[in-house]
Amino acid sequence: MKSIGIVGTPAKPQVLELSRRILELAKPHGIKVLFQQECAIALGREDLASEQDTDLAECDVLVSLGGDGTVLQAARLAVPNNKPVLSVDLGRLGFLAAVPPDEIDSAFEALISDKTFILERMLLEAEVVRKGKVISSGLLGLNDAVVAKSALARILRLSIMVHGDLVAQTRADGLIISTPTGSTAYALSAGGPIVHPDVPLFLLCPICPHSLTQRPFAVSSNEVIEVRTEWEGDEVAEGELEVMLTIDGQIGVPLRIGDVVRVQKSPHRAKLMRMKEESFYERLRTKMGWQ
Repeated sequence: MKSIGIVGTPAKPQVLELSRRILELAKPHGIKVLFQQECAIALGREDLASEQDTDLAECDVLVSLGGDGTVLQAARLAVPNNKPVLSVDLGRLGFLAAVPPDEIDSAFEALISDKTFILERMLLEAEVVRKGKVISSGLLGLNDAVVAKSALARILRLSIMVHGDLVAQTRADGLIISTPTGSTAYALSAGGPIVHPDVPLFLLCPICPHSLTQRPFAVSSNEVIEVRTEWEGDEVAEGELEVMLTIDGQIGVPLRIGDVVRVQKSPHRAKLMRMKEESFYERLRTKMGWQ
């Protein structure tokens, strides 16, 4: 291992402290540490700043310092170059995190000794089609793709198609299309089930549906899902529809009436590092307090 990329917001408690510790641990081994610009400036080490976040993905390993949101960001950066992500848990729930902050030294030793385990997770890939033309593509998500209102408190109508077949025309605040990994995130709040990350499926969870019969449902991960944005109620001008496609709660694409969001399984897979082999059910039991 020759390089480590650090993903983390310096304003978050312990990020700068852990960053300095990683620098100390890396120096005797001649390992280069690269930071996002904001963090490098806060550390007073502008010489270690990456010009772009994508430069971090060229490092051998990405280390995320934060909660699950930071892991999601790091995973998307790492995927194009097939790099693994080691996550240090500075969040609240931490379903994706691997290492508590007080174990950073032992985690670093395991990292350089190649004594870690890799968990691979399915990713989704989304694109937006407007009037027959793809206007946004290659949107990778580890957790979910969400089509939802971004402003007015009015019901949104969405036509949902799977493999070209119309499944439903739902009237709701939006729709969550979740990977198995995302089943413990936003989809859980919308009434979706918890799914083992190795189960090959997508969850489709309406957000506050205006119907007692519309419930979350699952489809094969081999299916292509299409969601067409429409409007419920009085007619509105195209520019007045305030709807957004959001990937992992971090990437947003504004939508118009008639836009189609197409979601399918990505050929890429995220690689999450662990210090030990761990049962998903053990983690679930611990994180959810089922004991």
